[in-house]
Amino acid sequence: MKRLKVCLHKKNAHTLERNERGEWTLDGKAIAQETAISELVEAVQDLGYWCQVAKDVLPTEQFETVQEAYEYHEE
Repeated sequence: MKRLKVCLHKKNAHTLERNERGEWTLDGKAIAQETAISELVEAVQDLGYWCQVAKDVLPTEQFETVQEAYEYHEE
């Protein structure tokens, strides 16, 4: 799996990383993938370009799920 490092620029969370084994950490602490996705969604919504960032870092199926959830929330 490809390594990933994202600076979240949000309160109480700064760096989200995924290692080659697919394990996620938030500021050096292990977290579940679902938590990592939630952190990404929250952070990129705050930045105003969540769609492009999520598309770049998530597998297609997960990105589509995030997009559907976001669209549902917006309605």
